[in-house]
Amino acid sequence: MALNTTQQIYESVKQCTKPLITLKKDHNTDIIASSLALALWLKKLDKPAEIVCDNFNAPENLGFLTSPSIIKNELTHLRKFVISLDISENKIDKFSYKTENKKLNIYLTPKTGSFSKEDVSCSNSNFKYDLIFTLNTPDLESLKNIYEKNPDFFFNTPIINVCNLPENEHFGELNLIKLKSTSISEILYDLFNEIDPTLIDETIATCLLTGMIDKTKSFRDEKVTPKSLNIASELVAQGAKRDKIIKNLYQTKSVGTLKLWGAVLNRLQTNQNQKIAWSSVTAEDFKQTNTSSKHLTEVIDELITSIPTIEMTAIFFQINENTIDCLIKTEKELNLLQNFAEFNPQGTKNLIRITVDTSELKLAQMQILEYLKNLI
Repeated sequence: MALNTTQQIYESVKQCTKPLITLKKDHNTDIIASSLALALWLKKLDKPAEIVCDNFNAPENLGFLTSPSIIKNELTHLRKFVISLDISENKIDKFSYKTENKKLNIYLTPKTGSFSKEDVSCSNSNFKYDLIFTLNTPDLESLKNIYEKNPDFFFNTPIINVCNLPENEHFGELNLIKLKSTSISEILYDLFNEIDPTLIDETIATCLLTGMIDKTKSFRDEKVTPKSLNIASELVAQGAKRDKIIKNLYQTKSVGTLKLWGAVLNRLQTNQNQKIAWSSVTAEDFKQTNTSSKHLTEVIDELITSIPTIEMTAIFFQINENTIDCLIKTEKELNLLQNFAEFNPQGTKNLIRITVDTSELKLAQMQILEYLKNLI
């Protein structure tokens, strides 16, 4: 009888010795928390894993989880270069090396006679990892430098692709794609539970519940299913620290961030059917609240949560004198990167940052809002 996907994944894990967990560069709390849960689960199976994400910086509010700082920001020591010397006919008496003129010179003195170049061969060792997990990564290019600098590694190593995105390219040897799951944490819970529910301890349960709570906006998202709520209750029963999660995700905002939120609300506008919301932040707002543009992502999430009809949100702000920047988020199945391609957007398909070549806020707002109206 053929094995199902879960059974095949378990067999692949049992056969590997050193797995790698990779995250797309544009990650979120769900992906970070689920990667930590996966690493802990693999450790229980005596498969010590490492986690890597291009240019990763651990968010301060996730410090309560099991060491988010263990996530590395680049792949290192992936493979060794091996120089082999045939010593079957001649033994080594002395060995030394020296770096000269940007070259490594190795000096070998035989006990008798001499070595020749025919006695030397070169090769590459096996890769450090023999199994790759990718989490919520639609394609390998989303891994950025992790993939772009090491394509041979990804082409020659089995990949388990875990995702809930409809645009996923099914690039893995095994593809665990569940479009109806609200989060990667939910998918991993199903995987762990099917293989051996006793492996889900308090720490793993806390990581998984953190991902689910963040991705569903504390289960206020319209995509939440009865299954999601049931899994959450089971995670709490398995020891997940719900109060600690809520405190760190939602009750740790600084006074400055709250004041910035107030400035955004003070200038908040919506269109007639309240599907588009927009606001603006001045340089003086950032100065008075001791915040920066990086805090706007939290603010835009709060806006969407507060106005359930909102499908598109934009916050305008000025960093440079001659341009206006804009953070745009959509709750629709749209690809903002494609729709705003002419502005060279940065971000993900549902959250981008663009720059408009004007110093006039009203002009920038008119231009971008016209785009947004055409997407509703």
